[in-house]
Amino acid sequence: MPNSGCNSQPPMPGYNGIGVGGYPMVPPPNYGPQPPYVPQAYNNPPPYNPPPYNPPPYNQPAYNQPPPYNQPAYNQPPYQPPPSVPGYGQMPNQNYGQPYGMQTGYNQGPEKDCEILHRAMHGLGTDENAIINLLCNRNAIQRAEIRRKYPACYGKDLIKRIKEELSGHFEDTVIGLFMSPPEYDAYCLYKAMKGIGTNEGVLIEILGTRNNQEIQMIKDEFQKAYGKSLEKWIQSETSGHFRKLLISLIQCNRSMNTVPNPQMCQSDAQALYHAGEGRWGTDEATFVRIFTQRSAAEMDMISNCYQQLRGKSLHQAIDKEFSGDTKELLHTILEGLQDPAAYFARRLRESVQGIGTNDSRLVRVIVSRCEVDMPRIKQAYQRLFGRDLLMDVRSDTSGNYKKILTYLLTRV
Repeated sequence: MPNSGCNSQPPMPGYNGIGVGGYPMVPPPNYGPQPPYVPQAYNNPPPYNPPPYNPPPYNQPAYNQPPPYNQPAYNQPPYQPPPSVPGYGQMPNQNYGQPYGMQTGYNQGPEKDCEILHRAMHGLGTDENAIINLLCNRNAIQRAEIRRKYPACYGKDLIKRIKEELSGHFEDTVIGLFMSPPEYDAYCLYKAMKGIGTNEGVLIEILGTRNNQEIQMIKDEFQKAYGKSLEKWIQSETSGHFRKLLISLIQCNRSMNTVPNPQMCQSDAQALYHAGEGRWGTDEATFVRIFTQRSAAEMDMISNCYQQLRGKSLHQAIDKEFSGDTKELLHTILEGLQDPAAYFARRLRESVQGIGTNDSRLVRVIVSRCEVDMPRIKQAYQRLFGRDLLMDVRSDTSGNYKKILTYLLTRV
């Protein structure tokens, strides 16, 4: 069984096991027994050799930051729109995260982009191709600048103008791309809770996968846009242990430790066992505390320790002890911390699988992740389902909606 840091015995020479989530792990050459444990604060663990596994990246990049992958996502050859699109020549290569005027060979500026959008929506009919070509050749920072400049140029809010001219899922996609990531997340949460009933799946997907900084920004945007705190909305729209888990998540108390303490992680694994499978009934508070306060690296080691302790995974324990939305949220937190690309790949597969398409989820995931980790999601989709994400999306969509999603997936 792979060494997770819970076993004090050094690995056998030549050992090459498999770590959590299928990641290879090779113990470092100087790996030896752990030093004696001296109790300290959780945020200041005793020094020890790094864990022998190679986990996936734990902390998602902050909003509006370039993705940390060495992918050719935002440095590909420029897209050349068809000659039939008026006002467009060859689009220059874009470097993600750079403001206007700083890209090589790119000096068009937001005012010119505003003019293109205005012409596309002015008069009878709408030039959807012009809108698609512009959006898919601008990054999030540039789109935000276009939205800021548009009222000064034409005296009307760009989002309101788009709602007048477009419709359906194509409209939803365009609006989402013109919103900042925290604004878009807040918008999706508001739509999920307003009116009669609540779409718990949206709350699970967003709040179960965002880091502390992102959740704080979502809370600020929600308060600014809707005049009421996100916590009060959740209090009024949910109940039971599901509500307690959501409220704990939005307190932003998750540890940021990237080097876990093996002894503390083993203690947490034992606490989870005694709170669930090791007793009659379930101590939900222990699960809430650990799942909302431990970092991704710590949860990875806790999961490994639980596997060694009980011979079954933490996911299996969740299935046995919980049900409904609480179970789904715990699974999301665990997978979102350990392998977020796999989690979003599953969400996309659920959106297009079977009869009908869950278009709102499809739009939400692609818009929110297209400049964060979409290359990894596409790889995870192929690995998990043996299918091409782009082909599945194309076969389940049509018209301009299909065209803009296709562009967003092929540009990364």
